[in-house]
Amino acid sequence: MVELRGTARRPGSPLPAPAPRAAPGIVGRDAELHRVEVFAEDAGRGARGRSLVLVGEAGIGKTTLWDHGVARSRAAGARVLVARPSEEDRDNPAQGLHDLFDRLPAAADLAIDLPVVERSRWLLDQLRTLAAHGPVVIAVDDLPSLDDITRSALRFALRRLGEEPVALLATARTWSPAELAVSAHGLHGDVERLDLAGLERLSLRRIVSAAVPTLSLPELAQVGDLAHGNPFFALELARAHRLGTGVPPDDSPLAVLGRRVGRLPADTLSLVRLLALAGPSPLRVLAAAAGLGSVDDAVRPGLDADVVTLEDDFGLRFTHPLISTAVLAGMHALDRRALHAALARTVEDPDARAVHLARAVDGTDADAADEIEAAARRLARRGAPRLAADLLGDSARLTPPADVGASVRRTLARMMQSATAGDLPTALRLADGMLEQLDPGALRASVVTGRVVLDFTDAETVLRRALAEVPDDGSVAHASLRGRVLGLLGWLLGVHLGRLDEGLACARAALDSGRALGDAVLVAQAASAVSTTSLLLGRRADGLIQEAVERGTEVVQSQLALWPQVLQGRQQLWDGHLGRARTNLETMHRSALSNGAEFQRPYRLCDLAQVAISAGDLDLAAQHVEDGTEAARDCADDRALAWLAYPAGLLAGLRGDADAARTHADRLDAWAARVGERPRLAMAGHVRGVAAAAGRDWSGALDELLGALSVLDALGYAHPGAVPVLPQAVHMACLAGAVGRVEDLQHRLQQQSAGLGSPWADAQVLAATGQLMLLRDHPEAIDTLARAHDRLAALGYGIDAARTGAFVLAAALRGGRRQSVRELGEQCLATLVGAGVRGWDVQVRESLDRVRGATDDDLTPTESAIAGLVADGLRNREIAVRMFVSESTVEAHLTRTYRKLGLRNRAELSRRVERSGVSSGVSPL
Repeated sequence: MVELRGTARRPGSPLPAPAPRAAPGIVGRDAELHRVEVFAEDAGRGARGRSLVLVGEAGIGKTTLWDHGVARSRAAGARVLVARPSEEDRDNPAQGLHDLFDRLPAAADLAIDLPVVERSRWLLDQLRTLAAHGPVVIAVDDLPSLDDITRSALRFALRRLGEEPVALLATARTWSPAELAVSAHGLHGDVERLDLAGLERLSLRRIVSAAVPTLSLPELAQVGDLAHGNPFFALELARAHRLGTGVPPDDSPLAVLGRRVGRLPADTLSLVRLLALAGPSPLRVLAAAAGLGSVDDAVRPGLDADVVTLEDDFGLRFTHPLISTAVLAGMHALDRRALHAALARTVEDPDARAVHLARAVDGTDADAADEIEAAARRLARRGAPRLAADLLGDSARLTPPADVGASVRRTLARMMQSATAGDLPTALRLADGMLEQLDPGALRASVVTGRVVLDFTDAETVLRRALAEVPDDGSVAHASLRGRVLGLLGWLLGVHLGRLDEGLACARAALDSGRALGDAVLVAQAASAVSTTSLLLGRRADGLIQEAVERGTEVVQSQLALWPQVLQGRQQLWDGHLGRARTNLETMHRSALSNGAEFQRPYRLCDLAQVAISAGDLDLAAQHVEDGTEAARDCADDRALAWLAYPAGLLAGLRGDADAARTHADRLDAWAARVGERPRLAMAGHVRGVAAAAGRDWSGALDELLGALSVLDALGYAHPGAVPVLPQAVHMACLAGAVGRVEDLQHRLQQQSAGLGSPWADAQVLAATGQLMLLRDHPEAIDTLARAHDRLAALGYGIDAARTGAFVLAAALRGGRRQSVRELGEQCLATLVGAGVRGWDVQVRESLDRVRGATDDDLTPTESAIAGLVADGLRNREIAVRMFVSESTVEAHLTRTYRKLGLRNRAELSRRVERSGVSSGVSPL
């Protein structure tokens, strides 16, 4: 329950005088105690420090340290919000939020029916309001027992708090020292995990002998051996000795605890068992469920035995969560069912009632199935997919066999909620089970549409078969289902398989169907697919994506794919609206977190990684890839791992890790072969090209990028930003001195960009034009390239701008305007070095070194190279071939060289070169 003792203090005000420190009664935990007290002092000062989670097996002493931290935080001036969830609270929606806030006026606004994002924002607003009046500590005793809604809302709020003095002090119980039962990772970016190991033997003996001084030394030794360093278990074993029951060597501490509870009077035991099933609850509710004659007579034995404790507001809870575990372990299944039935008759909250009803009813019961399904759908909307999936499974189990439609509907909903919660294997198993049992028809097609969202393997065949199975009989229900199947087929073919024209036709048909039926979800999904596929073809469908976003709220709530705002963010990334793309994609990532949509997390992080790469923030991109990979593995989602291989491969390639880049490219190739996603082949070529460029293998990089470009051409991709190999192919061709290739690629880029209205594409066209001018020795090359650099930098595409800056430096060196570009060169080098980009950093550094150490009267690198080749005896035609330039360009360079050096002919130049040691071994640029 919530505790708000202690006075709040405004940030910056003097700390109160330290409270007299009482002996904490904590044995053998000096280092851990010091860390908790440091946390409390920091929290009291309002420091925005690391939150602290005490982790260890049940009974190891986490709660004792946590209680001490709560007390010390209050003494230091912090306002402490407390929740003590039990195992059963995981199935009580938003119970943790009510515990944290039920003694605050704000609790009146905590409506259980708030949408997920609104509830999360409500929590964020409340914490900011409290923090404005003084430091706040959120104290949770056992994070894994928090309900899904509270955990999601806390994660949302804690990630968004900036400098506000809000910290988390929590415990997390494990059943093994190495692994959390429910991971606390990701709840808050600054969480410090403090692991508690078992106590050493001397400390354990001090604790036990103080509590049970009558034990002999041999008995103390036996207790210590059986407890394995766990103080709570040691005390339970010692109590058993004191009561004369002895402790057989093969007995477990949990069983000893269960026997102690089992000796309570019958009414007390009934109350305790109800408490174990319901979690911390009002005494009146438990008493009513138990049908007690005298509540006092039933409660007091439990209080005297230190089994339960009664809060000031008459809420009942266990003194330690292990007692609940022991009670549950000792209950027969039939007893549990009867007690759940009693709670279902008593509790007032409809969702809590549904949970107990699901565990009380056996056989078939249509009314109970309807009630449980309704509760599950409410819980799904509130962001509790795990509990929603469990209840939908119960609802399907209770459905009469004759009602096949209801059974399929509930199982399909369970499948989607299981996937949303990150349990993809269960979702696929449920789908495959239904597909094996159902005959061809509308019901089977509805399962197929859900199955395809989760797994692309043979998806086209499955969708086309489903489309053929849905009757085209004019009914609204069948027309809507046909539209959904067509929409998914368009999305699959166009956006993912790269068969753009086929996908566009299907998506347009689905959009027409959605408009005719007035189906907002279908319109939003189909409009997203039409808009995205059209843009990939180089034909912008104005207004469609915005319409889809405006209609897309229900899509986000009800589906696992085709989120319109995601596709809008990707389009903005391709076009050069980097800030808008980041905003949209971050919003959808937050939505996935708030909705508990674990299935979506790796895909949203994949998008954000690509935004970060475009912005040049490779460290952030690497973090997104790491988090996304972890989420994909948690969900056992091979598709997400394959998609993440693209940003992961680009990162490895940019940073010069050729082996890692090759591994990621191979994964992309393998996935394309497995499911037919041919755009992944182009992405694999892009990764290999970037890796070759990091090794300054310009020709090899060009070959890889041209291979990727040929894949995109075959697919009909006409937007250069979707898989941005074309501008980078121009870079490689220019560095390789391939004038004809640059001319061809620049023309292609210009054609693709015409009419797109893409600022990024237009800037890349300008850069390619400047590179072609550079190779042709055009005097305006430097100004053209500088404008391209400035446009890309203004758009926020840091690495693109820095790469273009390399050519600005080359043009300045060639044109004798070195000093004018020194500052730009310094900026480009800082960008590349700061991001860890390899290959390009050397290219820019070499040019910048020449800029720093030269005057406009010195020879340019190209002039020096030509002079060296003249000294080697080559004719102008041979030099032109070697330098990848025209013969007239060689003649122009020689004319300028003669003028600068005051020479008259090739013989004088050769003698001058021999004296100065000019080398011809430089690159064309």
